[in-house]
Amino acid sequence: MSLLRASARAVHRVLTDDNFDLWLLTAAAGVFTVLGIVNVAEAEVLSSAILALLAALAIAQIRSRRLVAEIADRSQPAEILRRDFPDDLARRRAEADDVLLIGIAMARTVQAARDDFHRALVRGARLRVLVVDPTDDVLVGQAAMHRPAGRAALLSQRIMTTIEELEELKASTQGNLEIRVAPFVPPIGVNLIRSRDAASVTVQQPELRPASEPGPIMHFAESDGGWFSFYAQQAERLWEAGATWPLPPSRRLRTMARPAFVQSFGPELTNSMKAATELFVTGVARNTLLVENYTEFERWLRRGCTIRMLLIEPSSAAVEVAAERYYAERSPASTRSRIEQSLRLLSELATTTGGALEVRLTRHPIPLGVVAVDAALDRRTEYSALFVEYYTYQAEGEPKFVLQPGDPWFAQFLAEAEILWRTAQRVSLPDKK
Repeated sequence: MSLLRASARAVHRVLTDDNFDLWLLTAAAGVFTVLGIVNVAEAEVLSSAILALLAALAIAQIRSRRLVAEIADRSQPAEILRRDFPDDLARRRAEADDVLLIGIAMARTVQAARDDFHRALVRGARLRVLVVDPTDDVLVGQAAMHRPAGRAALLSQRIMTTIEELEELKASTQGNLEIRVAPFVPPIGVNLIRSRDAASVTVQQPELRPASEPGPIMHFAESDGGWFSFYAQQAERLWEAGATWPLPPSRRLRTMARPAFVQSFGPELTNSMKAATELFVTGVARNTLLVENYTEFERWLRRGCTIRMLLIEPSSAAVEVAAERYYAERSPASTRSRIEQSLRLLSELATTTGGALEVRLTRHPIPLGVVAVDAALDRRTEYSALFVEYYTYQAEGEPKFVLQPGDPWFAQFLAEAEILWRTAQRVSLPDKK
């Protein structure tokens, strides 16, 4: 029995060998060659046999070429990194039973696919959308850096437009639609699409200030295995980390932008002033600023820096208001003395430098002081800034903050200072000796 099994295994190996057809051709060719030599087979039989062998050899060649082509196809993997989204992405979204979208604003996607989503929700599909929290001003600013220049402006409004569009879809269809907002900038954009027969995930990698559509873009079908599971699971984790919209009022309060107040401007103020071509300073007396930086003011005026100084008129009632709110000695006489000392220092600067120095006095009890460094539109550089300090009411310390041209409220504070300047009285300064 063992001999019989061994013989059967040997026959099976021969019959299933990849080269069986070649061995068979070789054996047949040998047999007919011998028969032809010994004149056992006639010429007609040999001719037919040769034609049959040639046909079998051609079939073997076709099979070999097909195998070589398959091997070549396997050796060239499909392109994974794309510049554009798959052509059939919109169709698969429209036909899906479950769609998860993750992105910064998703405005183009939601607006372009609105009718498809409407039909999908009506037939019972589920749609989930995660976007950046539009109420978090700091977060929106960070997200704008991942958008092309033309789509970075008014980003919070774009996100709100997406949310409002989705809310209307949900109300009009009564469908299974969920909206969440992310307390972070999503690390990837996602189209996770599931249907009865298949599933796929399309992933878009972000770029910093991209010139056009961010990329690369990757697409994985469920049949691709590992990478589909990797990104599908990541998408679900991102979704779970989002907050259900609409947000509770307490969440909105926590995410509102707040100015970063400091006790002192530090060396940044002086460093910016040193680089300035134009300085605009407002305040009650600005006595400390002038005394501590008198030599610097001389140097700045001599090198051509234009300086404007706006102080409170020492003989006006505004002095009494300023003195009343001061946290230390609340004496109008002391406040007038400090203003008059500043005026003397400014007069000396005008005399010794002959620089472009202009001084004006206001009767308005200005509530804050400003140092504007190259704030005018045609003067702006990397050092342009507003150094603002509030004059508190009888509380020690003056809260300070810095604004740059791209910050909200920069234009507002600058415009207010310019209005005060235009309505103030000009002080006649002595000419250079």
